[in-house]
Amino acid sequence: MYKRLLVAVDVSEQSYKTLDHAVAIAEKFDSELTLLAVVPKMITFSPYDYHAFARVRTEQKAFYQEALTDAEANVRSKHADLNVSTILMEGRPSATIVNVSEKEGCDMIIMGSRGMGGITGWVLGSTSHRVAASCKKPVMIIK
Repeated sequence: MYKRLLVAVDVSEQSYKTLDHAVAIAEKFDSELTLLAVVPKMITFSPYDYHAFARVRTEQKAFYQEALTDAEANVRSKHADLNVSTILMEGRPSATIVNVSEKEGCDMIIMGSRGMGGITGWVLGSTSHRVAASCKKPVMIIK
């Protein structure tokens, strides 16, 4: 039923909980896991701070790559028989997740929800809600 799962990985603790659920589903359906980390685009307001911006951007990419590498190592150490691949992308997280799921031919997206409600959730929006609203594939949101 679910031959290819896309798992959105970020730097939160929720990401590890999400990964546990994804692995359980992958084992049940003998699915491939594609782990995706999306480095959010940053906006700089001053063209004079380009070098500082570039340095921060490089550090941010390395941070997300490390989270992705750790997630992959975690899965492989406990479930060596699973087929796992990783993708690191830059962009708007919700749109990138949906686009990668289409491009990779994934059957389902699994992602966490940080549970930001109230004003914070309203102002910042929810990546998981945006993905669920814009995607035609099944989306599992782990709380």
